[in-house]
Amino acid sequence: MTRYRLDFKTREKIASYAGPTFSRCYQCGTCTAVCLLPRTIPVRRVLRKAQLGIPEIDQQVWKCVSCKYCDTSCPRGVEIASVMRGLKAMLYEEKKAPAQLNEVLWRVYEEGNPLGEPRTQRAAWLQGIELPANPGEGGVLLYTCCLAAYDKRLQNTLRSLVEILKKAGVPVTVMRDAETCCGDVIYHIGEEYFLEELAQGNVEAMEKLKPTAIVTVSPHSYNMLKHVYPRLGAKPPAPVMHHVQLLAELINDGRLKPGRLEATVTYHDPCYLGRWNNIYEEPRTVLESIEGLKLVEMEHTKSRSLCCGGGGGSIWSENMEARSITRRRLDEARSTEASAMATACPYCIRMFEDEAKVARVDLQFPDVVELLSRSLRG
Repeated sequence: MTRYRLDFKTREKIASYAGPTFSRCYQCGTCTAVCLLPRTIPVRRVLRKAQLGIPEIDQQVWKCVSCKYCDTSCPRGVEIASVMRGLKAMLYEEKKAPAQLNEVLWRVYEEGNPLGEPRTQRAAWLQGIELPANPGEGGVLLYTCCLAAYDKRLQNTLRSLVEILKKAGVPVTVMRDAETCCGDVIYHIGEEYFLEELAQGNVEAMEKLKPTAIVTVSPHSYNMLKHVYPRLGAKPPAPVMHHVQLLAELINDGRLKPGRLEATVTYHDPCYLGRWNNIYEEPRTVLESIEGLKLVEMEHTKSRSLCCGGGGGSIWSENMEARSITRRRLDEARSTEASAMATACPYCIRMFEDEAKVARVDLQFPDVVELLSRSLRG
């Protein structure tokens, strides 16, 4: 018989990260049943130990991709993803984080991004593009995201967005070398002090440009800037938008008129855009506005969408179990007989493209803005 030591301080600490909802859990087991990583994370057991204040934390919580699939299924409204993040933070304090994530922290500390690429090359994607140093009246600040800024494939998302905003008459600028990682991976590891410092630095750089809006291409960055930064006392100086929100607004206002593109496309809802921030209709508004484009939905969509497998720091930690989620989503997309699975997240594009090469899946994975750009080019 297993004996556990109970500790009320442990329970209080978990509550400080996760909020009071974890006390509502009545052990129905729905979370374990619906988890997209079956037989990997004993979710119900983890929650029960958290409720009781048992300090022995299961190392398998590092496998959680923070997709919130369990949150939306819980009949008691327990914020399970927040509990998992709190437990990760406590493991980090005990120096029990995976070695890969510790290396990521050092790369962000030294170069301002989890890839370890030079700070001075963050704005290299702008080569050949002229942008003002200040967005001016009615202008927006584009926060680029580390993956999109450095990954040569994903740089096309940024370039397409800038091209479209210029056509719509929206002044746009970037922070260039002053921009650093949004801190999403740091948030999920639990290095709170470093995160506060990083958030404050980003906000100070934003304030100098006096934007009327801040636009992100990454749902992870959107979530950090909009929800996490203010809790850290680093509120951005302008409203934060994801780029699909801005594009849908421009189309609805008649300031942007999409062109024609003959294609059958399905759409993948990124977890951090959908379940984390309830943004479902805007990307579909953009896609459905493109003449000739046929949008077909997968079996799991919107709040029931599957995950790419890259969230919660997994894209940086070689979470091999998460590949089963990626592969499952690829199979679902392929069953629609679409030629492309569009999405609106750099993490999703990278996860799907990498796994598609291994699985030999013949699909394209464009960002929504890339399809819109293609339609405008005729």
